[in-house]
Amino acid sequence: MQKEAFINFLKETFPDKHPELIKSFESYFNWIIEENRKINLISRQTDPEDIWTQHFLDSLLSVKHVNYSGKAILDFGTGGGLPGIPLAIAYPNASVTLLDSRKKKIQALRSAANVLHLTNCSFLDIRIEEVPVRLYRTFDIIISRSVRILPEFRKPLMNLLKSGGKLVLYKSRILDDVAQFDSAQIFDVSNSLIGERKIVVVVKEEEGK
Repeated sequence: MQKEAFINFLKETFPDKHPELIKSFESYFNWIIEENRKINLISRQTDPEDIWTQHFLDSLLSVKHVNYSGKAILDFGTGGGLPGIPLAIAYPNASVTLLDSRKKKIQALRSAANVLHLTNCSFLDIRIEEVPVRLYRTFDIIISRSVRILPEFRKPLMNLLKSGGKLVLYKSRILDDVAQFDSAQIFDVSNSLIGERKIVVVVKEEEGK
């Protein structure tokens, strides 16, 4: 049921390219199942069937509210490559940087990119506060699915965004870390398969205003 629901989502959202997307996500699914035995990419309590909805579908829920096509994207705290790898699969013309401070996870994700023939991924195994100045103002979108945005993260995140760029946060019920951002847009994308889910979009103010 879960895989079928995800395939239906792909058909509806990406009608022109869903057959090749399905093949790529099947490969990603198989890679996660195998690699998760070696390194904890996602909870080992997860029913494999739920990966299709709780991870793959969930990772793409923001696409109806954010245009990722052709964008430079940073996935902050990517963990098992979610949502960065699903976005890289769905948008081959986007440039996706996967950032996580845990080197083993980034090493595993390099392997995933090779297996999936993704040429639009790059990798950073550092903390967000350690991202080099040369990357300031280079990202159109920063997305984070599993990290609570602490106050000390706000400045480096905004430094990395281009003027007018977007910070996209996946949240469930708890939105207390969103209050630090002025004029955040909140989209309710809850459904029966995922449960309660909100997409928070914060736009970096145009410089000079």
